[in-house]
Amino acid sequence: MNLLTVSTDLISIFLFTTLFLFFARKVAKKVGLVDKPNFRKRHQGLIPLVGGISVYAGICFTFGIVDYYIPHASLYLACAGVLVFIGALDDRFDISVKIRATIQAAVGIVMMVFGNLYLSSLGYIFGSWEMVLGPFGYFLTLFAVWAAINAFNMVDGIDGLLGGLSCVSFAAIGMILWFDGQTSLAIWCFAMIAAILPYIMLNLGILGRRYKVFMGDAGSTLIGFTVIWILLETTQGKPIPSARLPLCG
Repeated sequence: MNLLTVSTDLISIFLFTTLFLFFARKVAKKVGLVDKPNFRKRHQGLIPLVGGISVYAGICFTFGIVDYYIPHASLYLACAGVLVFIGALDDRFDISVKIRATIQAAVGIVMMVFGNLYLSSLGYIFGSWEMVLGPFGYFLTLFAVWAAINAFNMVDGIDGLLGGLSCVSFAAIGMILWFDGQTSLAIWCFAMIAAILPYIMLNLGILGRRYKVFMGDAGSTLIGFTVIWILLETTQGKPIPSARLPLCG
């Protein structure tokens, strides 16, 4: 695999997600998956809440076309799929906070048990000795999952803000991983950006105000969970193998 192949993959992800987004917004209007204006929401008309669903579709497409190693890919897609589904139900029917928090905790437990992804150590932040968390790491991991999901959810109130912050986050993480040699995870981060950019274009009305969409709880939940997942993959346990990308050829 070379940089040309990676670039082609990212462009393909962008185009696929864009097409899916236009399809999903039509379906959303028919099933009532839309955001209605009220005293807190000043937008005009019914806005489809399909940004998160389209990003998830882009991720599924990514894992289907790439030929390099993505750790725990099937487990991630299953966990993320559950969160996106519950988020979409919440966007449509307003599910209670207790139910959403319980499901998020259950998904976090599945991640820790079947993927062995949890905060087992904080590294050498206090000097020459490693700060091992032991059993407390499981509880801290659940808190981190909740915190990340809700942090991204709280910024989803201004056009372009959630999408912009998400792209900045994945770009920063991706560059660090790239220069650290963990290119497979780095490309995953760049693929997330390619899947989010179509949403930003429609959310900001770049292609016309009539095509406007919102991310929805499904999207903010997915992005927060993905950030935590990638950080756990790269900081806990063994390093992820490189995708062995040459600069040319």
